[in-house]
Amino acid sequence: MQVLSRTLTNVAHDIQNHLAAINESAGWMEDLLTLKNKQRFGWIRRLFGLGKRHSDDIGPFCIALDAIQKEIGQGSILNKRLGGFAHRLEETLSVFSGNKALEEIGDVLLREAAEKGIHLEMKLANGEPMIETDPPGFQLAVFCGVEQIMDGLESGDRLMLEAGVGEGRYQVQLTSSRPAESLGLPLKDPAGQDFSQTIVEELGGQIWQQSGDGNHITTLAFPLAAART
Repeated sequence: MQVLSRTLTNVAHDIQNHLAAINESAGWMEDLLTLKNKQRFGWIRRLFGLGKRHSDDIGPFCIALDAIQKEIGQGSILNKRLGGFAHRLEETLSVFSGNKALEEIGDVLLREAAEKGIHLEMKLANGEPMIETDPPGFQLAVFCGVEQIMDGLESGDRLMLEAGVGEGRYQVQLTSSRPAESLGLPLKDPAGQDFSQTIVEELGGQIWQQSGDGNHITTLAFPLAAART
């Protein structure tokens, strides 16, 4: 885990440097395009090879550059999540924010859901509830729980991930738009034990499922720090 953590941290740091350089280059290019429309900058016009017969409309270029910078911004956010996830791999038992831990894996889950055509919505708990357990184990349990459900969903289906505090525990509720029988839950390993359930129980938590009105709800509950003092 420590080796993986350090590797991911170094990779995230290098990617961030590259993104910063690309973003700066796009900014300079937009500045040059803007300058060429101003007076007393004939050399800019010559640099771009623009003569009287060429269009001076820089709008399409600026739109393209804005799109590039937007993608860079989104990539930077995702990369920072990767860095945070990498740091958590070094931790064992600790007190941490459940919301922040979900945010770190949320971008990856949202992107994967979008690729499958699934409408995934995430709602975090109010405030900043603190959990006391194994951070990477917590993230793995939630990630696997979402993955298991999405494997049974089809394009156009919906999945809600909603976090909150109930009964003295931090709860992550996964509500799908399909009943359990169509989802094929629970998925079991060769030993016949549900993988997510095993992880949650090892973290001192609980997991349960319920169905109704064509929906299926899986709830993962983890001990709050205050509840264990």
